[in-house]
Amino acid sequence: MPFAGESFDYLLLVATLAFLESPARMLAEARRVLRPGGKLVIGFIDRASDLGRDYQARQTDNVFYRDASFHTPEEVDALLHEAGFVIEAWGQTLSKPLPEIQEIEPLQPGHGEGGFVVVAAFAAP
Repeated sequence: MPFAGESFDYLLLVATLAFLESPARMLAEARRVLRPGGKLVIGFIDRASDLGRDYQARQTDNVFYRDASFHTPEEVDALLHEAGFVIEAWGQTLSKPLPEIQEIEPLQPGHGEGGFVVVAAFAAP
């Protein structure tokens, strides 16, 4: 990123990791531009969820997701730790098949049941 080190207090990455050639390199760069204690929030489709498996089953027919490489929360956890982040919280939503969702589903803590996962982490000092 074309920014000086420790330039930001917050970074938000939504549906980004799946489209990166090197998520590890991007997270190292995110750590570089965050101030110590700065927050990083990542939202992603959990590859191991029903939603993730559905996206993968139709991936070749979907122009948007054709080149995506989905991740599991465990993989994202390892990438964050390797890049120097400390995880603060996990959240999840979209626990039903998309056609069954009639209203906004509230964010639930943790991961493993929802298809869309959010993780909040901070840059270790």
